[in-house]
This record gives sequence, C-alpha cells and structure tokens, in this order.
Amino acid sequence: MKNIMIMKKIIVLIIILTVCDAFSQDIHLSQTLMTPLLINPANAGSEYTMRGILNYRSQWGSVTNPFNTMMASYDMQFKPKKESKVGYFAGGLYAFMDEAGESSTKTTQINLSGAYHVRISPKNTLGLGIQGGYFQRSSNISNLKWGSQFDGFQYNSTFESNEANGANKLSFGTTDFTSGLVWTYRNDEKYLSGKKLLINAGLSMHHLTKPKVEFQNVFPDQLHYRWIGHANAIIGISPKVTLLPYVFYSRQGAINEIMFGSNVLYNLNEASKYTENVKGMAVGGGLFYRWNDAVVALIMMEYANYTFSFSYDINTSSLNDASGKQGAYEIAIRYVYPNPFGGVKSKARFN
Repeated sequence: MKNIMIMKKIIVLIIILTVCDAFSQDIHLSQTLMTPLLINPANAGSEYTMRGILNYRSQWGSVTNPFNTMMASYDMQFKPKKESKVGYFAGGLYAFMDEAGESSTKTTQINLSGAYHVRISPKNTLGLGIQGGYFQRSSNISNLKWGSQFDGFQYNSTFESNEANGANKLSFGTTDFTSGLVWTYRNDEKYLSGKKLLINAGLSMHHLTKPKVEFQNVFPDQLHYRWIGHANAIIGISPKVTLLPYVFYSRQGAINEIMFGSNVLYNLNEASKYTENVKGMAVGGGLFYRWNDAVVALIMMEYANYTFSFSYDINTSSLNDASGKQGAYEIAIRYVYPNPFGGVKSKARFN
C-alpha cells in the first residue's frame, strides 16, 4: 500500500511538471513564412496590400496521439485614395486551435493586430505593431494513467483512478498582448520579375503581461516572455528563378529555437498583360534546418495570387529513437494581392 501511494505521488508530480512545461510554451509551425501575424503583429500590411492564409499541422503521430494545429489569418493595408507620404495604417486578425496529447489539451486563441508603417524613403518602411487577444485552454485528464492503477507490477486499467470526476475536465481563459517592429525594403511589386528585391526583418516581444496559466489553482504557472527575431527576402536571380531565404530565432524562458534555410521558385508561365485567361505559375521547394531538432523539406506551387505549400519535418533530435525520424507534416494555402506575377491589374475591392 505504501509503495502504491509513493508511486502515485511520483506519477502525479511527473504529470504536473509535464503539463506545466507544455503550457508554458507557445505553438509553432515550421512554415513560419506562412504565419506572419503569429510571429510579429507589425507584419500586418508590411509586404502585401492584402493577404489571407490557412494552415494545418499534425505532429508526433508516430509517438502518441497526434498534436494537431489549425490556423487562419488575414491582414491588409488601410491606404487612403490619396497616398500619404508619411505612412499608412494596417490591420490583421488570426485565430488558431491546437490539440495535444493523451489529455486532449486544447488551446483556442484569437488575436487582433494593428500596425503603422512609416515611409523612411520611397523603398523603405518601418512598422510598429501591437496585438491583443484572448485564449482559452482546456484538458481532459480522464484518459491519463494514475498511481492508484498500478497493481505492483504494471498499469492495470481495471483499477479505479480514485480521482474526482469533477476534476477530469479543466479549463481557463485569459488575455494576451504582443508588440513588434518590422523594417521592409522593396524595389518592385512583381517578385517574379527577375529584378525583384524585398527584405523584411523584425523583432517582436510576446506575452507582455505574462498571463497566468492556471487550472483551478492546481497547476499555477505563467507564460514566459517570448522574443522573436526574423528576416526573409525575395531575390529575383533571373526572370525564371527566385530565391526566398529565411532565418528565425525565438527565445521563451530557457527554450531557444533557431531555424534557417531557403526556398527556390522556378517561373513556368508569365501572366498576360492583356487578358485574364493566362495566369502566371511557378513551382519550387526548399530545405530548412531547425537547430538540434529537425530538417524541414518543403514543396510549393504558385498560381496567380495563390500559393500552395506542403512541408515535412524529418526529426533529428534524440526523440527519433521513438519517432523513427517522423516528425510532422504541414499544409498552407495563401492568397495575396497584388498578383506577384503582375499581368492584368486586379479589380480587388481594397486597392
């Protein structure tokens, strides 16, 4: 009996520490170029007049119940009819739902972003963004294994957990705030023109108020500040070839994340300047490395204003003994205006 009680205390402690550690970190997606508002609120309106993105990620399916993330975002510039020489406002919205592990821990969050981009010169802008929102987290611990279900030799599911039914489902919600800066340089609207150069680099700070993460005063914790530095570029090598390098750094508490790499796009078809029937199209792919964690292989296709991308994480960390190098797959769909291929001028409402 004494051994069972000791075992129960140890297992409960492990669960508490694991849950607290998991809650103290943010979600992340490998295709960070496809999550601009999640990275930095100043990204709203920094690169495109209008942009909408859908994301889906599933990971660790080979180890445990898959960790699934779904996200949608939209941002746009608010330019007056008579363009200001000083700058312009922009705004954005994103929402995601994340579900993780045996305890079905769910996080649902919605954030609203606002930004102002100052024109430093005809080709340079500096943007300041702020973001605020609300998130809710819940967990169902009824599927977890407890020390009282240890029969002295192994786990026995026929044993009662002796946990109160009312404590099986836990939930809380709170507000969250972020701020960031972004510098953008561009020399041409068409990034598949062969002469395009766009550079976008920024710094953001997340969880400004260090919101408390607390389940019925059982698992008290706070979200650590999170610093993110990021930079990407669109470099037209020739009318056919475009490079899209990217570098990302994040620090939250004691956790560091470094990722870098590049995509390469090959232009298959130019958009017509005279008819909407001929659309521009490009295909490509790339490799990225997340330090001490994974190699990310990506393929993509661009058609007119749309981008479709698929990536797969090949696990390289010590977890690959259990995962068999199977990390995660991720899908993203993006719409941008103006059309990156140029061609006939779009009749988009927000122009």
